[in-house]
Amino acid sequence: MRTWPGLAAIGAGLIHLGSAAGTAPAVLVPLALLGAAEVLWGVGALARPEPPFPRAAAVAVAVAVVLGSVGLLLPAAAARHGGMVDLGVPGGAFGGAGALDLVLAVLLAIRLVPGRPEAAEPRPVRFLIAAGLAAAVVAIVTTESLAATSVGGPMRMH
Repeated sequence: MRTWPGLAAIGAGLIHLGSAAGTAPAVLVPLALLGAAEVLWGVGALARPEPPFPRAAAVAVAVAVVLGSVGLLLPAAAARHGGMVDLGVPGGAFGGAGALDLVLAVLLAIRLVPGRPEAAEPRPVRFLIAAGLAAAVVAIVTTESLAATSVGGPMRMH
């Protein structure tokens, strides 16, 4: 479980960075800042035995999940009421980043529980299997989410 938070943060950050391309500046700047912060935090989490700043990260991830949910639901709600809201980010990208952020939030919450048992003795084979599984899951979610964005969509050949 040591690698999951870092990998989930990096995956969500890459999706946010990829989603920012081609959007209006009001959407681009927050998505790019969020994506960069997630990638940097994820790298820091992979480099340490414990994730850095777990309380601040939990608050930031909760804000990202709420804003992502609003971004996912806002265009559909506006369309039902005869309005038009286009954030320029496909729902698939918001959904993938939200799923990874939600996993990250749960893992941070588990780490913040007082009195949690100490980690078991490290087992290299078990660690490699868990890290490989985490990397595969994050890679699948990130790839599919980025494919839905303008960055990963169909490219025009010149």
